Amino acid sequence: MQIVADENIPYVREAFADLGDVRTVSGRELHAEQVIDADVLLVRSVTAVNRELLSGSRVRFVGTATIGTDHIDVDWLRANQIAFASAPGCNAVSAAEYVISSLLVLAQQDNFRLTDKTVGIIGCGNVGSRVYQRLQTLGVTCLCHDPPLAAQNPKDTHRVWVDRATVLQADILTVHVPLTLSGEYATAQLINTDFLKKVSDRVILFNTSRGRVLDEVALQQAWLQQKQRVAVLDVWRGEPHLNPQTVALARLATPHIAGYSFDGKVRGTRLLAEAIYGYFGQSLRWQVSLPEPAITELHFSDHISDEQALYYAATACYDPRRDDAALRHSITREDAGLAFDQLRKYYPLRREFASLHLTIPTHRHALIEQLRGLGFRVNGWGEVLV
Repeated sequence: MQIVADENIPYVREAFADLGDVRTVSGRELHAEQVIDADVLLVRSVTAVNRELLSGSRVRFVGTATIGTDHIDVDWLRANQIAFASAPGCNAVSAAEYVISSLLVLAQQDNFRLTDKTVGIIGCGNVGSRVYQRLQTLGVTCLCHDPPLAAQNPKDTHRVWVDRATVLQADILTVHVPLTLSGEYATAQLINTDFLKKVSDRVILFNTSRGRVLDEVALQQAWLQQKQRVAVLDVWRGEPHLNPQTVALARLATPHIAGYSFDGKVRGTRLLAEAIYGYFGQSLRWQVSLPEPAITELHFSDHISDEQALYYAATACYDPRRDDAALRHSITREDAGLAFDQLRKYYPLRREFASLHLTIPTHRHALIEQLRGLGFRVNGWGEVLV
């Protein structure tokens, strides 16, 4: 069996070696000739999989190591009897931790308490629900807006469902929607001029979903009119070619890496492997031990405040300012598009909160529960949150 795979899917050779020969390629540059003799194609979000790529090939199974599937023509695959699998939720913890770390950085920079803010979560699926759970742990008031999900769960008493007008009044807005181009709840250019006219003059806006969810021209105009607003942007229209003006207005600008924890990437590989081995009636034997992070433990004294402890713990695992600095440097290069892809291809090892062990005075019960709720292992106890 011939397997063609994106070279940036971790452990792809090891995971699929028992199925056949694995050949790795550049996902951004993949073309039809490279898959003509493939039985299985494994991609990431940078590869458009459609008739143009697969027509005339012998591909029987397509897998994407991502949550999103907007780069896959699923209808065409189905019509041509090509099996398909994605990796739903694989990097949801990573993306949620990106939001939490970024919020804690902003809270320290701008000297505010998260508990004094209301957070509006637009899209409460794999990522949004995890953001909600973690903010609830911190005692933050959350408003949830997800009409399709609310319609499916009208009796859900665990979340406060609100309409669009209400959620847009939140102090902080974080968007976690799939990219959909049509239908009643289409999300393409969801964040547009009308949306931005209705938000607070001092809103903090996160977009970690898809670049095309945001109208960048509308954002530029809105931010010029209200310079107190803050944007945290991880996804961009036209990737890998970014608009420098949009990057310049963002407080934190990162190269589409919110979901790039190593844990999440490996989780994606495993989900694909389970689906594909099962499809071909084979047993998956592959196992992996994740590498140690740069910082494995922190010890906090009784003098540290709750806010400081949360900030130091989160940024020990992930500090968005490092990625922000790298992206701003990359867009000054003549080959900025290539530089963007290289930031992602050679992304440094990043482990999730569960990899960090914390020691805290045992009488700090509230802080301990908050940190455990975020996924950290505290005083020798903890669990990996999924």
